[in-house]
Amino acid sequence: MPLRYVDPNKKRGPIYRANVRFGRTRAGLFLGRHFSPRVDPWVSGLTNGRGFGPVVNAPLITTGAKSGQPRQVFVAYFHDGRDPIVIASNYGGQKHPQWYYNLKAHPDCEFGGERFQATHVTDPDEYARLYGLAEKVFAGYTDYRARVGRQIPIFRLKPG
Repeated sequence: MPLRYVDPNKKRGPIYRANVRFGRTRAGLFLGRHFSPRVDPWVSGLTNGRGFGPVVNAPLITTGAKSGQPRQVFVAYFHDGRDPIVIASNYGGQKHPQWYYNLKAHPDCEFGGERFQATHVTDPDEYARLYGLAEKVFAGYTDYRARVGRQIPIFRLKPG
């Protein structure tokens, strides 16, 4: 299935906003962290990548930083122009997700069935702009930034 285009500036409806409100609660965070990773592959197939939550996700296949083996995880994303943008928020956890280290070690990846080259966004102005777009897609990113003691990494995926 091709990667769906996710416009961060798209006007969102009432069901989306209700999902975001729930996703920002303790129960929503718990379900997102503990339940979603197990059912995302199944749900994504049934819903053409939309899932049941407020964000669209797709499978990210990276090469393990230590093992060199392929690793798959479903991650939320949005587009900036043609490029998908992924945020290594780890559900607002204190540590970076494992796929962050995989992309840093091996930037060639597959996302939504397409090949990409990942670039870690380090420019402060670009980072601020992209994080602002991320907050438009899922307001929970605002909570994550306030809660964690780390800068949440952002990756731009360039077709490759």
